[in-house]
Amino acid sequence: MNPRAPILASLSLLALAATMPLHAQSVVRCVDARGAIAYQDRPCRSDQTQRDVVIEAAPPFQPSPEYATPLPRQRRAAPHPARRPRETEPRSFECRAINGEVFYRHDRCPTSIRGTRGAPAIHVRASEVSRTEACRRIEHPARSGHERDDRVSTYERNLGRDPCRRF
Repeated sequence: MNPRAPILASLSLLALAATMPLHAQSVVRCVDARGAIAYQDRPCRSDQTQRDVVIEAAPPFQPSPEYATPLPRQRRAAPHPARRPRETEPRSFECRAINGEVFYRHDRCPTSIRGTRGAPAIHVRASEVSRTEACRRIEHPARSGHERDDRVSTYERNLGRDPCRRF
């Protein structure tokens, strides 16, 4: 005897049972002397009035109707293509302090930063970099000055105001 025979037999019975239509149980509506209504699957008590509830079968599956949608209008090509301004990536700034700190901002860099513990202000030079590059550098803060990076709070990020989210 094939060792798989009992498994195949049980699977075929399961498939047969799955294809058989299911019948709903009967539902009874019971109303007591005070007017309280109860729906149940067994007969009502003797002090209640009983009425059988007929539940109709669900309608057979129907595909959704195809609605006529207007086709998009075809744009005519201009005889001489107009020059469109080149879409450029937004710019950010790399800020380099004289003391070696490097930090990134999406707006302009400050002209100077405060020194530590009463030291005089430190001059900062700014250079433009791509927004992608600035966002990449902000996310990897293993450098001197990373604590001065232009970081976005979780609140602003959840509102969609993170300038790095677009890249």
